[in-house]
Amino acid sequence: MIVENIFEKKKRSKLSRARILFLVIGYLIIFGLIFSSGFILGKNSALPLSNIISQSIGGDEASADFSVFREAWKKLHDQYIGSISDQDLVYGAIRGMVEAAGDPYTAFFSPNENQRFKDDISGEFDGIGVEITASDGVPTVVSPISDSPAEKAGIKAKDIIAEVDGTKTSEIGLDETINRIRGEAGTTVTLKIIREGSADPLEIKVVRAKISVASVSYDVKTSNGKKIGYLKIRQFGDDTEKLVSEAADKFNDEKAAGIIVDLRNNPGGYLETSVEVASHFIDGGVIVSEIEKSGEKREFKTSGTANLKDQKLILLVNEGSASASEIVAGAVKDRDRGTLIGKKTYGKGSVQILENLSDGSGIKITIAKWYTPNGSQIDGVGIEPDMTVEGNEATDADEVLDFAMGQF
Repeated sequence: MIVENIFEKKKRSKLSRARILFLVIGYLIIFGLIFSSGFILGKNSALPLSNIISQSIGGDEASADFSVFREAWKKLHDQYIGSISDQDLVYGAIRGMVEAAGDPYTAFFSPNENQRFKDDISGEFDGIGVEITASDGVPTVVSPISDSPAEKAGIKAKDIIAEVDGTKTSEIGLDETINRIRGEAGTTVTLKIIREGSADPLEIKVVRAKISVASVSYDVKTSNGKKIGYLKIRQFGDDTEKLVSEAADKFNDEKAAGIIVDLRNNPGGYLETSVEVASHFIDGGVIVSEIEKSGEKREFKTSGTANLKDQKLILLVNEGSASASEIVAGAVKDRDRGTLIGKKTYGKGSVQILENLSDGSGIKITIAKWYTPNGSQIDGVGIEPDMTVEGNEATDADEVLDFAMGQF
């Protein structure tokens, strides 16, 4: 996913071997996907796959019967009536191999898809501003990004995308659904949406745009005569820690009596960044731990910042809060540092690493499960808020935020 105290960003590129916690099952339309180092493709990618396999695979991997694979390759290559490139066959084979893992978070991405992630994680991209996952094989909205064309058009978390420009998504799959939704800024895409509680499908037109989004915004509000720092975190990206540090300085300078951290519709991001953010509010101790394939347990502790440890703290969460945002929420809840208000979170409790292949494509591999400080595994379960507040999404008023402000 795109979630680590995990990678050492000061020592190496975030995009080289970053562990990520994005609420992603297949692809992100607003963020993307990335990966690093592989074994089949590269300078040999122009060769027939049978040659690539025989040249590239050795050791324990060679115990598999690749003669059957070579046989299938040759029959398809020689007899298929249509036109198909060797490169498409290679990528199709890799996708099939990755999908055989049976894990929705482990996936292969073409060079274009891989590059999208690198562009998107910078916070600047063309698109509609929505994250999509494959839920039971159906393209489903995880969350629209704040102030994005998707959000302004009325797209909501858990919306099912039934059609794109008149084509049924059930006929084209997640990959092609995403390709058709993405596009040049200024163009329009028409989506048919199935929404829980709506009798009929909704047709929503969205104008694509070039989106530039800072991962954090902040302000100082007033409630009952008290100054309250409001911190909205949209994702845990490259600029998050810097902006949160700036917000902390402002809140302290203005002597804010309390802090509201808004993690609603935050799909995740870098695990390390989530630990850094939590460290502003929690003084010492474990924020999150992970267990890898070997069974080794690794703990990620606070960085020692704790410059917002004394103010009353409220976190706003909902069903679009996932992965890295759930790390922060889980730490605050388990460490009894603050109050969670809103709806139950998504439930994304695994860690992926992004491995770049030599031709620019990549593989996202689930390598660990992460756990809250009390040892809870929230994958598929989510985190229950301390106070459930639904709010009325049909109005412009933010009832959840208003309720939280009233707690001070």
